Formats: sequence, structure tokens, C-alpha cells
Amino acid sequence: MLNILALIVFFILLFALIYVFGEYIAWIYQDETKSKSKLPKKLKFFKKLDRPFKLIEEKIFSFLNIDQDKEMNWKQYLFSLLIFNGILFVFLFLVFKFQNILPLNPLNLDGMSWDQAFHTASTFISNTNQQHYGGETLSYFSQLFAVCLAMFLSAGTGLALAPAFTRGIQNEEATKLGNFYVNLIKGLIRFLLPVSFIVGLILISQGSPQWFGGEIVVNTIEGVKQVIRIGPVAGIEAIKTLGTNGGGYFAANAAHPFENPTVLSNIVLNLIMLASPMAIIYAFGIWIGKRRHGVILIGALFVIFLGLFWVTAAGEAQPNLAIAKSETELIVDQSAGNMEGKETRFGSLLSSLWAISTTSTTNGAVNSMHNSFTPQGSVGPFLAMAMNCLYNGVGVGLLNLMTYIFICVFIAGLMIGRAPQYLGKQIEWREVKIAALIILLLPVLVLFPTSIAVITEAGKEAIHNPGFTGFSEVLYEMFSAGANNGSGMEGLMDNSVFYNLLNGGAILMGRYLPIFGQLVIAGNLSKKKIRPETEGTLKVENLSFLVLFVGVMIIIGGLIFMPALAVGPIAEMLSGGM
Repeated sequence: MLNILALIVFFILLFALIYVFGEYIAWIYQDETKSKSKLPKKLKFFKKLDRPFKLIEEKIFSFLNIDQDKEMNWKQYLFSLLIFNGILFVFLFLVFKFQNILPLNPLNLDGMSWDQAFHTASTFISNTNQQHYGGETLSYFSQLFAVCLAMFLSAGTGLALAPAFTRGIQNEEATKLGNFYVNLIKGLIRFLLPVSFIVGLILISQGSPQWFGGEIVVNTIEGVKQVIRIGPVAGIEAIKTLGTNGGGYFAANAAHPFENPTVLSNIVLNLIMLASPMAIIYAFGIWIGKRRHGVILIGALFVIFLGLFWVTAAGEAQPNLAIAKSETELIVDQSAGNMEGKETRFGSLLSSLWAISTTSTTNGAVNSMHNSFTPQGSVGPFLAMAMNCLYNGVGVGLLNLMTYIFICVFIAGLMIGRAPQYLGKQIEWREVKIAALIILLLPVLVLFPTSIAVITEAGKEAIHNPGFTGFSEVLYEMFSAGANNGSGMEGLMDNSVFYNLLNGGAILMGRYLPIFGQLVIAGNLSKKKIRPETEGTLKVENLSFLVLFVGVMIIIGGLIFMPALAVGPIAEMLSGGM
């Protein structure tokens, strides 16, 4: 009963945070989206922040010679995004490869191999943060000027896409979607930096370190010496969670007591992780003048989220049959559920909530080891990624959602015998075709690499667990890359030329090909007329749309991967978890 009450309080806080973040983000990009909506009276104090933020932005625009009034069509917007991300990729690759000769390296850590540097640069510019290295192997310079910088800029890139796509829907017979650099800098200065600062202070108050000390040596209760790395952990942890990044300062990620010290820090990070991508969906409803539509979209995804959470939480509340007895025939107490691979300060419930939260977004941070989940418990994270991480990432989550909405509207149009229409814009074969290709991209990026990995020697060499578990680890690794999630089941020796190149390529395609397709759709919609609503227009603010949308997400997103899941976690579950 206490657990249920705690979850209710958590979700009330979550929706309150979504409301505040959503209204704030909508206000930030009010001009860029041509929105006529205004801030609620109780949030009018946000306007007091406009003047100081604008002064900072003006200085940056002047220094970088950015013309705020110069708007871009979809091709120019995409080109600017790719050039910016391409330069960032080269910078990250060089930092990771040559960190041994760069400053702020008091422990004289070596640079990465070329393939590992390629994978790591790919994963950080794409907001994926899949790690084939231990966080402790990076110098302060790499952590601050590569990892932390990329976390802000990749999240800012995603955030800059949301107003551009909305502009495509709001425009009528026009071509301009806004200015990529203006949207990027506004998102960084007004949202990502200040909120990260606040979250960082909360983490410091809970015991997360934020200083440059190299390492400390302590005596453990067993009487041996232990070397512990420290550094600017709190600041990186804040943007890692807010920006749906997920890469850990330590190899143990958010299970490490320096990254996530207490139950309070865990709850704050979990709230922020979910609130940032969900708030942009709510902001979309504000931009188009239909707040209720934003609420319906969040509600539809939340129904799926609760279902996945229930599956995982129920699985982790059960004993783990694989450790029911130790090798010495001692019975293992599992009255608290499956505690293998979990932190006692979080328990199975908070670990399950985090697991579904991190895979329902493109965050990928972990506060427990997913490889130690029961077969039933691991089904939830798999299905969350199968639906392209539900809420997806900051900004890009809205674009991912629109892809499914266009398919949903198309199906609804076929059912009622009318031309598909969404928010006054007719959805034609071009939009549906691109949306379908985007949805089919994830199965291609997951299933083909998985097949290659399990039939080639280079792929099989990394598998150390036999049977269903080994296959699940490979499948999870490819889901993590293709869906730009970044989490891992671990147990797979993935730091090899084979996995670094295979996953690095999948990560880049999983990030930029959908962005390309979605900006094409935005450009097409931007040139169309806005048709008035009629009796036959699909209503997007009612319960029937919610039910239809949930059905489309489950059928298209989830069922595509059922055969693969049947060979992995489902087969392991049916075999008794052994």
C-alpha cells in the first residue's frame, strides 16, 4: 500500500513538473513557432527572466555573427544541423583519441583506440551515450570539454528541432521553419543550462561531488585500501539526466553512490528524466493552440508506460530462480524480490521504475544492472525501446511521436473514408511514405546487426553468457544503438572493432536519418493550406483518438519485434528463467 501511495505522489509531481516545464518551453519558443498562446497568470514571473536571458543571447549572437532574422527552409535547417554536428563529431573524436597529450589529465590516462573513439564520438553527438568504456578511463578534459559539452549540444540540437517541426504545421503556404542556431542557443541559455544548474545543486546537497581531486584512497571495513575517482560529477549528472543523455561519469552509472547518492536524488533524477521530453509534447499542444491535444498525447503514451512498468515491477518483485540456492546449498533470502544487481537504497520498485523510465526515453542511464533482471522484468525495457523509446529524447521525441501520429491519422482516414487530415493539414502519400520508412528504420537497425552478430565469429566472441541470455544481450545492445537509447544489459564484451563500428554506424543512422525524413515532412506541410475543421475531421482531443493512437503504437511499434523477443527474454521466461 505504501508503495502505491509513493508511486501516486511520484506521478503527481511528474505531471506538475511537465506542466511547469511545458509552459516555460512553450514561452521560450513562442515567437519561433508563431504561437498565439500566452503564459498562465500563475507563471507570469517567467517573463522577468526574459531581459537577462536576452542580453546573454544578444552577446552570443553578436560574437558568432548569427543573424536572428534570417530564417531557413527545411534544407537549410538540416544542412546547418549536420554541419554543426559534424564539426562537433570531429572535435570529440580528436579529444578521445588524444586525451593522453591533452591537459587536465593528472592520472596520465591513455587515449582511446580509433574505433572506440569513433563509437564514443558517434554516441555523444547523437544524444545516445552508449558506453563501450568505463567512465573512470576519461580525463577531466575529456569529461568536461567533450562529454559534458556534447551532452548540452546534442540535447540542444534535439530541442531546436521541436519548434521547427511545429512551425511546419503552423505555416500556411510558406517555407521557412526558423533559424537552427537561434533555436539551439535559446534552448541552451533559457532551459538546459539553468535547470541543470538547479539539479546540480540538489545533487551536491545529497552528497554528489563537484570538484577536481583526481582520486582519493580510503581504508575499507575489510582493512584494505580502495582508490576512488572523484571529479565534477554533479554537474555532468544533471545534464546527463535533463538532456536525455545517460552517459555515466562512472562505469556503474547512476548506481554509483557519487552519481546518485540517496533515494531523494534518485527520485529527482527520475522525475527530470521523464519530465523533459514529456514537457515538449505538452508545449506542442500550447504552440498549436490545443493544450488538450498535448495532454491526450502524453496520456496515450503514459498508458503504455504504466503497462510496461507493471510488467517489469511484477517480474522484479518475484524471486530470481537462478539464485534461489547458492553453490553451497544455502538458501538466498529473496523476500524483497529480485535484488541481484540492484542497490539496496533503491530496492526492486525504484529500480524497475527507473528501468522503464530510462528506456521509455532515450536517456539510457541505469541505477541497476539490467542483465540481472528476471526474464519477465527485462521484457518491459525491451518493449519500451521497441516502440522507439516512447517519449524518446528532448525535442526529437516530438518528431518521433508525429511519425506515429501521421500513420494513425492515415489509418483513421481509411476507416472513415475521408482524406487524412491533421490540424488542418492534409496528410498525403508523401508524408505517409516517409513516416512508414522512418518506422521501418528501427527494425532494420536492430534486427540486421543482431543477425550479423550471432552468425559471425567477431560477433560471437563477445558473447560470454550461453543460450537465451546471450542472445538477449546482443539484441539489447542493438536496440540500445538503433533506438539511440544507450543503456546496456552488460555481460557482452562490446569494446571491439566489430561492435564499435557496427553500433557506431547504427547510432548515426538512427539519429540523423529520421531527422532528415521528419524535416522533409515539416517542409512539405509548411507549404500546404490549413483547411477548416468539419464534421468529418478526425478529432484529436478526445478519448477515441487516444485509444486509436495507443493501438497503433502497440501494433506497429511492439509487434514487429515479437519474433526476436520470443527467442530472447520471452524464451528465457518460458524456460523458467534458467
